[in-house]
Amino acid sequence: MKTTTASVFLLFIIFSITPLSFSFGVANTSNAPVLDSDGNELRTGTPYFVVSSIWGAGGGGLALGMPRGKPCPEVVAQRGSGDDGIPVIFSNSDSNDGVVRLSSDINIEFIPLRPRFCQTTTVWKVDDYDHSAGKWWVITDGVKGNPGANTLTSWFRIEKASHLDYTFKYCPAVCGTCPALCNKIARDLDGEMMRLALSTDHGWPFFFKKLQTSAMEIEQVVHN
Repeated sequence: MKTTTASVFLLFIIFSITPLSFSFGVANTSNAPVLDSDGNELRTGTPYFVVSSIWGAGGGGLALGMPRGKPCPEVVAQRGSGDDGIPVIFSNSDSNDGVVRLSSDINIEFIPLRPRFCQTTTVWKVDDYDHSAGKWWVITDGVKGNPGANTLTSWFRIEKASHLDYTFKYCPAVCGTCPALCNKIARDLDGEMMRLALSTDHGWPFFFKKLQTSAMEIEQVVHN
């Protein structure tokens, strides 16, 4: 990932021709924990499935996707109803806090359960603007940790939708003087693949389902 003066300037230009929200980073004002589907606090480093709160036509869980013609880096895609997808782990910008909290800056990283074709990271990030689709897609190959200007596109937030349902938002505050987009994240169809992208509408609701496995298996999944 490269964030340079030129790329930041490009954000200003594109903002002037696209209807997305735009803001400077604002410090988090909420300390409430995010809860999983069992009502327990989300913990950093613990694998969870991210599953659509809307069943049936609303699809299933999030997973790595490989668009035709450009398989790497992989994108954040959604599988069909009944498929929980691939688990993710969360990391806080504040590495001393082991609880995932509302409206706080987090990294999100897929934990594949089988070997991958791509050599890029599985950390989420916002891609460069796709002029052909008119979208800011959420893809992988982000940077984990090191909050600041050089990792701006790799930081996301979780916002409460209802009870145990949540939405994702891209509105990083890891660099207080950096201009950044500030938008909810929703689903959007890219050919035959359902993907995540920044949106000017309401975010798509998801719930977090803890991966049911032994402590030893979790250790292997997270660190392998």
